Formats: sequence, structure tokens, C-alpha cells
Amino acid sequence: MVSATSTQWSKIQAIAIARAFSLLGTELTIFTLVFRDKEFGPAAVAALFIVGTLPMIIFAPWSGTIADKYSTKAVIPIASLIGGAAVLAQTLPLDAWAVLALLFIANTCATVVGPTWGKLIPILATKEDLGRAMGTTQTYFSLAGLAGPVVAGFLISQTGFFWTFVIDAVATTFIAAVPFLLNVNHQPTKGEAGEKTDIAAGFKFLFTNRLLRALVLMIFFMVLAVSVVNVGDVFLITDILNGNAQIYGLVGTGFAIGTLSFSAFAASKKIRQISELRAVGIGALVLAACTLAVGLAPNYWVVMALWALAGASLAPLNTYGVAMMVKVVPHEVQGRVFAAFGALVSVASIGSMSVAGLLIGALGVREVFVVAGVLSILVVLVLFPSVYREQRKIIELADA
Repeated sequence: MVSATSTQWSKIQAIAIARAFSLLGTELTIFTLVFRDKEFGPAAVAALFIVGTLPMIIFAPWSGTIADKYSTKAVIPIASLIGGAAVLAQTLPLDAWAVLALLFIANTCATVVGPTWGKLIPILATKEDLGRAMGTTQTYFSLAGLAGPVVAGFLISQTGFFWTFVIDAVATTFIAAVPFLLNVNHQPTKGEAGEKTDIAAGFKFLFTNRLLRALVLMIFFMVLAVSVVNVGDVFLITDILNGNAQIYGLVGTGFAIGTLSFSAFAASKKIRQISELRAVGIGALVLAACTLAVGLAPNYWVVMALWALAGASLAPLNTYGVAMMVKVVPHEVQGRVFAAFGALVSVASIGSMSVAGLLIGALGVREVFVVAGVLSILVVLVLFPSVYREQRKIIELADA
């Protein structure tokens, strides 16, 4: 069994820390925009998430192709500098349309940056270490998620909205230097003369591979069911349970604590592939159940505890689930496959959030959470057996 060297692990950790710092900035911006616009109602909050998510759908074929066909040291600096400028511009007094336009630009850049970074991990980590590598990355992401709501809640309550955007702009811009500081780079393989790049290769691979098709369908329908949480959470905490900006931040912190707990375990311990597979199934089911339970929670302290459990349940999908995907995707199409995956998840998310505001207004936020939880539980019970069956075949073939 081959493992990554100490130098490779150091670079994996450094990349994870840099990306987590950028994620911290993104958390601050999202928190600020949601809390600032919540007074305009669920539709306004839904619009923020929809506009922020659209680039992952619209530009998925091209962002994945850019990640596959251009070097890290070319893509990351350009996208990071443009994205950082778009975030910094939000410190100015702007009309609502300008805020949405800048959010769209910043997230378009992030849509390119994400799969470009993703190309580096399989280069630095062996297949045997992918689970731990993803766990390491998710650990630092969780720390960013842990700090984000607390820092945002404090800054907003003490200084207003200005500094959250400044921090995000600095974090986003800093990423431009990371490939050079670490001397990491994906050098794309040049195709044959006259060969055309298939920008749809990611979508084709997702739906021709049996494991990926089963896994993507399960995640798609789960996201479709539970993305109402993004719109409804702030109203449940502040309007129904009488919380404030700091309480809303602490609820998000509880989710990050749960994610961090499991991610730290995944980063520190290599487990059998069959155990990873079972963790994905259990995590998905518990996450769905937590969504249902939040809709019934009597106060925000219970919501905090439930979201902490939900965070720990999501972590196996982000670590072992992603590692399962990476192992079956050829390196030359990984950028396009993961961009396609992100686009499909975004379609589900936007579809859910597009109706979330109307549903919350018509039925009530608690009722919508309960329905979403029930539907997501059914999705896992119906679709995870296919994921389990296909991954078992891969594991048995590898052990033969």
C-alpha cells in the first residue's frame, strides 16, 4: 500500500488551509447578505442564494474544461483577483441589482477555482490516502465554517456590514498567490493536433458510470428536498424562536462543530472502504432525519444540537463520498466531472429555493422543514441501496 510522502501531505494541508481561509471569507459574505436582506422576506433571501448558485449551473461545462485544460498557476490567480475585486466592491452603497450582479461575478470566479483546486489533490495523494486527504480538507473547511458565523455575527453587531466584505476580499485575493508559494501546479496533457475538447464529458461520465449515477441521483434528490433550509433557517431562528444575529451565527457554528468532529476523525484514521460506504449511508439518513427534527424543535438550543448532529452526518458525504467519486474518475476529466456534479447539485438547490419562499409564506417555516425532512428520508431509503450495491462490486473486484 503506497502512501503520500510527508512533503505531499504538507502541501495538501497548506492547500486546505488556504482554501479554508477563502471559505471563511465566503461565509462572512453569505451571512452578511442573508441577515441584511432578511427584512425583505423569504423571496429576497431565496434570490441571493439563487443568483449565487446560478454560475455553477451556467458555466459548469466551461469551468470544468478550464480546470482540465489549463494550468493551476494560470487559472487561480486570474479568477481570484477578479473575484476579490467583486467582493470588495460590495463595501460601497449599491442598489439591489448591483449587489446581485457582483455576487454573480464573484461566484462565477469561484466556479472556476473549485475544480481547478480539485485537480491537485489526486496528484498529491495516492488512491489509498484519498479518504484521509478529503478528511483533512474537510477538517479545515469545518474550522472555517465554525468561525464564520461567530465572526460574522460579532462584526455585524459591533461594526456593521463593511468589514465582513473586506475580509472576504482579502481572503479571495490571497488565493492568487498560493500556487506559487507552494509550487503546486496541474500541467494539462496536450491533446492530438486538431482534437476538440468535449465540454460535456463530465456529464456523460457521471451518467454512464453506474456508481456515480446512483450516488449523484441520491444527492440530487436530497438537495432538492432540504435546500429550503438555506432560505428558512434565518426565519425559524429569528422570527419563530426569537433569536438574534449572534444566535443565528451560533446555530451555524453548531453545524460546523459537527462537521469538524467527523472530518477530524476521517483525517486521522484510514478505514476500510466498506466502512466508508456504510458511513455515507448512515450519514445521509441521519442528515435527513435532522432536517425533520429541526422543524419540530422547541427552541434554538435544540436547533443548535440538531445542526451539530447534521454537520457530523454530512461530513461522510463530503469526505468518503467524494473520495469514492475521485477513485473512479480518470484524471484527465476530473475537472469536468466535478463541475458537472456541482452543476447538478446547484440545479437541485435552485429548484428547491425557487419555491421555498412561496412555500414558507403559504405553509409556515416549520411545516416546510418537516415535509423536506420526510421527503429526504424517503430519498435515502429508496436510492442508497443502489449506491451500496455498485460500490460493493468495486470493492470486491479490487480485493479479488
